[in-house]
Amino acid sequence: MITRLVKGLAAGVAGVAVAVALGAAPASAAYSYEWDEGPLSEGPTGTFYCVQTDYSGVCFEPYGDKIFVLDLSSADHASAVARWVTDYGRWGTCRNAHGAGTWAVCDKDFKEGATLKFRAAQYDGDTGTWWGEESLARSVSTG
Repeated sequence: MITRLVKGLAAGVAGVAVAVALGAAPASAAYSYEWDEGPLSEGPTGTFYCVQTDYSGVCFEPYGDKIFVLDLSSADHASAVARWVTDYGRWGTCRNAHGAGTWAVCDKDFKEGATLKFRAAQYDGDTGTWWGEESLARSVSTG
């Protein structure tokens, strides 16, 4: 499992690494790696599916295609992130850089009925490195 990547890698290389880490290969070169800085949020509502580590949590709402990221750390050493990949070739990261105890959301528009795999992880924006353990991947169908 790849737990440390450098954001500064070329988008294609980083995207392939994310897809490989999530157990899938990009289905199409038509999609480039997506990096989103999520705005503050109240957190998920309705039907959602979650994964977490000791320091980060990620929830996905299929109807609305929203990825929520919770920073569970007690100190602000790194950002909580969601790493995700679809079965049709999109892949990326949603980052919560707002600090411990906050939620952020990334509003995506996935194809209906696709499969999304996602993990909770951490990213240190000061050094540009991934660190710590990632959660197991969760697969869900998009709305």
